Amino acid sequence: MNFSLSQPYPRPVQNPRRWLISSAGAGLFVALFLLIFQPFGSDNWHDSKKPFVLAGYGLITFCCLLLVGFVVPKWFKSWHSEQNWTVGREILWTLFIIITITFGNLFYGQFFFNNGFSLESVLRWFLITTSVGIIPSTVVTLVNYNILLRKYATSDFRVSPTLPVESATELTLIAENEKDSFTVSVADLLFVESADNYSEVVYLQTDKIQKTLLRSSLSRLEEQIKHPDILRCHRSYIVNLTQVSSISGNAQGYKLMLKSVPIIVSVSRRYAGLVANYFRK
Repeated sequence: MNFSLSQPYPRPVQNPRRWLISSAGAGLFVALFLLIFQPFGSDNWHDSKKPFVLAGYGLITFCCLLLVGFVVPKWFKSWHSEQNWTVGREILWTLFIIITITFGNLFYGQFFFNNGFSLESVLRWFLITTSVGIIPSTVVTLVNYNILLRKYATSDFRVSPTLPVESATELTLIAENEKDSFTVSVADLLFVESADNYSEVVYLQTDKIQKTLLRSSLSRLEEQIKHPDILRCHRSYIVNLTQVSSISGNAQGYKLMLKSVPIIVSVSRRYAGLVANYFRK
């Protein structure tokens, strides 16, 4: 299997509740690890407050994760976009988290031990934090990547240039004002794309690509389309799957290449199962 740091990797959906739980779990892991194993010479330190101090490093981990999870992505939205995310960025993001926790640990240790700040202390805390976190984090990243790569494999998909269109020959799409409408042959429809407050219908007419705008949300049009070959596959796209020339998969999901128009449509994880079932039928 070919592997490189530039391979696409799914950026986790920013779910505040999930990140909060993950951060709490990581903090608890650090606290228990330090309390149980007492590494890095802490076993030679005898003080009644030691359990509380060691457990406090877990709290520092929790707070730092909250910071990088809720604040930093808002500052660098483009860098954090899912379409640009790769294995390399995932590892860099993990490294940034470790560096953030490193400085959190450094300031926390300074408060209790007053050892002063120096390059040596920064490097020491970086190595300690890394040794606790980097190996499991990297292993999880790579294992998750390979699991997702297998999940989105397309070797058993069948994409035929002659897939039949079901019996319904026409679709009528009605705008929000209930007056404007557009009728298109199912065989000629390519896809419908969200365009702000409008939806753009892209279709073929005498073998030429045509477009028309309807003032309607994509979700509203989705409710009007009752056809097994035409499915929502992304928050921005409804696609006629009989118009797909090929489908590929990577760790981010499926990509659809259409026959008559040079675009690649990404399939959101929300709709991946529906698309997979269609091409496996």
